[in-house]
Amino acid sequence: MNLDVASRGLRFGSSYLLRTALRLPRPPLVGGIALTDTCNLRCRHCSVGRNDFPEMSFAEVRRALERLRAMGIPVLYIEGGEPFMWRDGERGLEDVVALARQLGFLYTIVYTNGTFPLSTGADAVFVSLDGLGATHDALRGHTYDLILNNILASRHPRILINYTINRRNEADIEEFSYQLPKIANVRGTFFYFYTPDGRQPQTDSELNLELPERRRVVERIIALKRAGRRILNSSAGLRLAVGEGWKKPESLGYLFAEGRLYECCRHVGKPAICEVCGYLGFAELHLLARLDPGAIVSALGYL
Repeated sequence: MNLDVASRGLRFGSSYLLRTALRLPRPPLVGGIALTDTCNLRCRHCSVGRNDFPEMSFAEVRRALERLRAMGIPVLYIEGGEPFMWRDGERGLEDVVALARQLGFLYTIVYTNGTFPLSTGADAVFVSLDGLGATHDALRGHTYDLILNNILASRHPRILINYTINRRNEADIEEFSYQLPKIANVRGTFFYFYTPDGRQPQTDSELNLELPERRRVVERIIALKRAGRRILNSSAGLRLAVGEGWKKPESLGYLFAEGRLYECCRHVGKPAICEVCGYLGFAELHLLARLDPGAIVSALGYL
């Protein structure tokens, strides 16, 4: 565990707990910035890399981060497209990470497809892997071996895996959860569900799991957690995502993308997409804001 980050997190958590007890307004828990929609992959389930919105300049990045920080947000995530591809002249991703630290964010996360060397000063790196070799490659192109090699070569102490569950890869979950912990510098796997957004109807039909299927998958993942597999989702968060009580859109997180600030994500204001949301990170935030013990323990796994 990173003791410095843990200490800063404890101070924020104490303040958050006090505000909760006093019923005072509390800040959002996370803020994100999409530096670019450019990506070197064309994953079957992703439409972001096909957008044509221009990349942010460093001046725009600074204004966005200052705005997020002014909201009291402690945790920043940096995404794309592929954030390692972002440039503004001589500036690159590490300049954004350094700026985030300068502005006082307590914890900075980079989300990447893993095809670039995993060298960053961010506190954590989430790498997308969507199944074992052949399954992943069918969804994301022939990148599985490259990504594994980059993980093995990295000296970053907190590498975590994002696994977006869909109809094509749900059968790999058990074996994947057995194999990945063999890699020493992988801290664990966080599961999401594929979210159909209507822009790729055929892909939505091929990949989306309906609610009864999602519920069965959730019980499988919870069984893996009980067996000691390194899974970062809390059991309560998994069940909340396929049950009742998860408020969407979620005001605990904001995203700056395409020149504007979104509450929750880019799909805010689209109830049909919210209804089938598979972004389980916000289910965890929902529980963290309510000081759920399981969600707190799971969040500590990031440290």
